[in-house]
Amino acid sequence: MDSKYNVKFYNSIKKILKGPMKLVFNAEVNGLDNLPDRPYILAGNHKTMFDVVLLITNIPNEIHFMSKKELFKYKILSDIFSKMGAFPVARDKVDVKAIKDAFRVLKNNEVLGIFPEGTRNNTDKLILPFKEGVTTIATKTNSLIVPFGIGGKYKRGKLKLNIGEPINIKEIEKEKQTDYLEEKVKELILKKY
Repeated sequence: MDSKYNVKFYNSIKKILKGPMKLVFNAEVNGLDNLPDRPYILAGNHKTMFDVVLLITNIPNEIHFMSKKELFKYKILSDIFSKMGAFPVARDKVDVKAIKDAFRVLKNNEVLGIFPEGTRNNTDKLILPFKEGVTTIATKTNSLIVPFGIGGKYKRGKLKLNIGEPINIKEIEKEKQTDYLEEKVKELILKKY
C-alpha cells in the first residue's frame, strides 16, 4: 500500500465533497446497515467518475479504491489519489503489485473498493460483464463482498445507491461466483425500496 495514504486528508476531502454532492444529487441511500464490522470488499457497477465520490461521501468507512493506472500518470493527481488510499491497477494484464496492495488493504482491516466491470459503462446495457478479480481476492483473503448498485440518473432526486447484504463468496460454487455477484449487483441497481 502506498505510504502516502493519509486518513485525515481522506476525511477532509469527504467533508468538503459531502455538501455539494447532497445539494446537487441528493442521492437516496439504502442498506447502510448491511455494512459489516470486519474488513470487506465493496463491489458494484460503474457509471461515471461521480460513483467514487458518491461512495466516499456515503460510506462511513474509508475506502481504498483499486483504480486504473492511467489516473496516476500525472503527479498532482497521483499524489491526491494516493493520499486518498487509492492504488493503481493495470487492466490489460494480471497486475501482481495491485493484487498484493489489495491483499494488504484487507489484511489491515480496511475496506477495498472495486468496480468489477473494469471500466465505466458507457453503453445502453444495465451492466458490463464482471471480471473475476474481485471474487479471487475475496476467496484468497477470506473477505466478505458487499455488493452495491447505483441506479437512476445523476440528477437531483433521481439517484439511488443500494447496498446489499454481505456475500461470503466461498459458499458459492467457484465457477458461478462472478456471475452470482453480477446478478446481485443487477438486482440492487433495479431494486426499489
